[in-house]
Amino acid sequence: MGWRGEREPLARRGRRVSALSATGLGSSRARSIRVVGIFVVWSACSDPTLDAARVAVAALPSSSECPPGMVMLAGEGRIGLAPGRYAVVETRDRAEVIDPQSECAAAQAKHGDSIACWVQTDLTDPILVPRSVQVTPVCVDAWPFPGRGRAYTRDGMTALDAQVLSAVLASGAYGGRRLCTATELQAAVAGFRSNRPFVYGDRYDPDRCQADARIGTDLQCGNPETGVYEYGAVHSHWVVADSAFVAAACEHPPCRGAGNRLLTEGMFIVLGGTGRLQTRQAPLTPHTWHDHGRPTPTGCDAMGHDDQVAICAAPDLGWGAGAEALVAAEARWQKLVDVAVASGRMDQMLDAAVGGRACPAE
Repeated sequence: MGWRGEREPLARRGRRVSALSATGLGSSRARSIRVVGIFVVWSACSDPTLDAARVAVAALPSSSECPPGMVMLAGEGRIGLAPGRYAVVETRDRAEVIDPQSECAAAQAKHGDSIACWVQTDLTDPILVPRSVQVTPVCVDAWPFPGRGRAYTRDGMTALDAQVLSAVLASGAYGGRRLCTATELQAAVAGFRSNRPFVYGDRYDPDRCQADARIGTDLQCGNPETGVYEYGAVHSHWVVADSAFVAAACEHPPCRGAGNRLLTEGMFIVLGGTGRLQTRQAPLTPHTWHDHGRPTPTGCDAMGHDDQVAICAAPDLGWGAGAEALVAAEARWQKLVDVAVASGRMDQMLDAAVGGRACPAE
């Protein structure tokens, strides 16, 4: 908080007050102006998040259509993973499962040309086989939420959390952000031309994408074709099922998810595997999906999911032009992100977003 006094001729005093009110100091300062005798006194309170948002937006190229930290994705190609690419260790019929990953070396030697070992649990999720896709221009977070240099949240999200966040973003207050669709994220991670099995390449590399490292620590854990990093290699991510995905999400559509419910457009599902080799989802790849069930409040604060969220946004030329409304929207979004970073929890961020309990009491 600061102030400044200036002595001006009485004839100019009214014009000076008007000029200060219209000054180009920007909305990052909440000003109060008083006329005291022949003095004009103003005070200014700075909003650091808004100031930082203005700096970030100003650093964008003038041609940019995406918010800071996002990359543009658009194109067409064939994406997906052919069946039989993993060396599989089966466990579903075993009475006891002890250290099944120790069997991976033998399984891979037997396979001969596997991309990775997959220790399958009693249930397995579908692999998305190759399909032709076309993605209209969309902005995608280059680094998974909450961004480069930060840690993943400890709690991840549930289906209800995904629904709540989707509704918050649909308000339009956060620069056109929304959850990515399944096809958008799959294409962003795989690449239209390269169609990678993993975001970083064609074979599992245990030295890539360490789960206990901060986001962006491994700059090789990414796809240079699209400019995105880490998705599917550490955590799976919440997305929205789109019609193109629904039509090809399993070997024999119509596809079904948790509780045998029909997979339909608009459902919240998680796309991609994780860094774990023993899992029901195909490990490490964007070419798999899982349905956690309907977004209900039952146990929504204690389900233990570690699935993160994939954020996209509608392109807008106002970003490159430094539109003040988008600067304000960016600041609002970063304030929510800051809550997730400071607390290490998505539920705390969602509570802040709705101004109360995002997970209602049962």
